[in-house]
Amino acid sequence: MTGGTTDDGAGSAGRAGRRQGAPRGRTEQANALASFVLEVTDGVTLRELAERYHVGKTMWGEYRSGQKLVPLDLLERLVADRTPDEATRVSRTRTARRLHAAAVDAAAGPPDPVPEPSPEPSAPSPVPRTPPPRRRHRLAVGVTVTAAVAVVALLLLVALLPSGDEDISAGGTLPPGGASQDGSPPVRAAPLTGTGVFAIGPDGDGVLQWDGPGAGDWTRIGDTAKRLWAGPAGLFATGVRGDGLFAYGGSPGRWHQVGEPGADFAISGTRVYRLAPDRGSVHVWDGRGTSWTWVGGPASRLYGGGPGLFATNPKDGRIFKYAGRPGEWEFVGTAGADFALTDRHLYGLTPDRAMVTRWLAPETRDADEKWTWAAGPAGALFAGAAGLFSTDPTGTRLRHYAKNAWHDIGPAGAEVRVAGREVFVLTDDRTSVRRWDPRTDTWTRVGGPAGTLAVTVPRAGP
Repeated sequence: MTGGTTDDGAGSAGRAGRRQGAPRGRTEQANALASFVLEVTDGVTLRELAERYHVGKTMWGEYRSGQKLVPLDLLERLVADRTPDEATRVSRTRTARRLHAAAVDAAAGPPDPVPEPSPEPSAPSPVPRTPPPRRRHRLAVGVTVTAAVAVVALLLLVALLPSGDEDISAGGTLPPGGASQDGSPPVRAAPLTGTGVFAIGPDGDGVLQWDGPGAGDWTRIGDTAKRLWAGPAGLFATGVRGDGLFAYGGSPGRWHQVGEPGADFAISGTRVYRLAPDRGSVHVWDGRGTSWTWVGGPASRLYGGGPGLFATNPKDGRIFKYAGRPGEWEFVGTAGADFALTDRHLYGLTPDRAMVTRWLAPETRDADEKWTWAAGPAGALFAGAAGLFSTDPTGTRLRHYAKNAWHDIGPAGAEVRVAGREVFVLTDDRTSVRRWDPRTDTWTRVGGPAGTLAVTVPRAGP
């Protein structure tokens, strides 16, 4: 996945043969590291660096000016690539590690006075536990500027790198497991009508659809399943017949296999995405048969919703957004304890679970991705068209986010699913499915027992 912005950032530093100005880091150690990076990348343009390492040109300009500390793994790759002689490479690597450690240690303490200080700090600013609503912060921030914050700063705005040598955004021939050419019949998922509320019975016995308020009943639409995903693209399940992914055909008992097993699936609009079992690649269903197209990888988890498809880095949890073309992903933010998507926004819970922030999607590709404070502490996030919900820090109470604050609405239960207007909760003992109506602020039992739930906003009926 690619991250950062697409402008030249440091100006003359983007052109080979033109020297960049003196380093402008917060500490002498940051400036020493920046000078080393400048030496190693001498004669290389920002564009060339961005294309080679999938880090935005603005970020490279900040690395070479000392305004940001280059991550150690990226620095070591850079030294290895730019130093063909083995003896020199070993020596340079030692120097790189020494300078990097010194810069990190200096960033954790009070900055040394240096000429021409940067107007922006190179690490996230301290955040109060209850900040004012309009204050903006990056997603992952510390409470004080400590060594832990320095580590977060090193991870910020670096492109997602896999555990191996290839990047999720690398181009070229699609790897095995991409688009299928098996001549499958033109199977398509059926548009969902009715309530858009589904459940699997205890021990996987039966796939059921709620008939709606007043009916008090559920219709059996399948015999067995393990997990469900519902969205504008349709209803999908695993464990229907084997471990593959199956699409609901629109009438009871009608299910068709559309894909192989996956570690995770997500629905965004009319698109269905699959994370390979080894989490090494992400694929999108072509909409018919069992044909899938590779779009990136690796990832640890997928998040789908109105704002698009998002995936987290398996190495450090940074989150990226799929840009709509295979191999093209945009950096969004640093690691979070949880993420959730409404029909309009992406929300993130900071790693210490002390604050919920909302991503302000950039209006142009040149804009920096920003996060703004949304609400206070939370245990887990849930979202959908009805809005944002969370458990309290103890994980026992469910809250609704409204008017920049959390409002308790009842017990959290074992599962929470957010629909178009209502919220559905599967109680802790999984014996009851309960529905919360925000218009009356009341709970109603609508069914149960159940093993798991899935909800969506269905399309209008024919």
